[in-house]
Amino acid sequence: MVQELKPPKGKLILGLTGGFGSGKTTVSHFFEELGAEAVEADRLAHEAYLEVSPVAKQISGLFKDLKPVPGKGFDRRQIAEIVFQDEAKRKKLEAIIHPYVFQRMVEELEDSDHEVIVLDVPLLFETGLNRFCHKTVVVKAPDEVVKRRLLEKGFSEEEIKRRQKVQIPLEEKLKRADVVIDNSKTLQETRREVQQTWKKILPALKGAA
Repeated sequence: MVQELKPPKGKLILGLTGGFGSGKTTVSHFFEELGAEAVEADRLAHEAYLEVSPVAKQISGLFKDLKPVPGKGFDRRQIAEIVFQDEAKRKKLEAIIHPYVFQRMVEELEDSDHEVIVLDVPLLFETGLNRFCHKTVVVKAPDEVVKRRLLEKGFSEEEIKRRQKVQIPLEEKLKRADVVIDNSKTLQETRREVQQTWKKILPALKGAA
């Protein structure tokens, strides 16, 4: 995702990111409740792994022993186990997935009729997409909370460590953020924090557009 991203005229782009397991999607949904539209990189990446995807043949060529399941596509967890132990293969996969996700983001931005669009991107800073956002929000939660949530979702401790390793440290993301949201408490408390953030940054977003 290194191409130029030009926000459509009259639309305000809010970049949303955080550490693995911090609860970005939850925060993204709360912004949607307030009237924003969420463009989620993970959802678009999931499209790329379907057998009908325009990049399915490239993925198949990279993982010759893996076959897509009809209606479900390639097993993302299985691919993740491979690439998080093989940096060269991970970079080759990213070279396939990232351009696809970027193009789909552009399409959804252009098709959106919402004034505020939340770009929910795990690698927002790593890919440089933060440069094209009017404001950035980083979601944080304590390590022990993140670990517990991910273990409950079925991730092993080794998987968690490998995925965290490919992201820049959360401390660095927090330094770059315009706004930080703490997602370590109850859902209602996080929702209230998102609502407060919305009230503060909406005028700023309009001024930056």
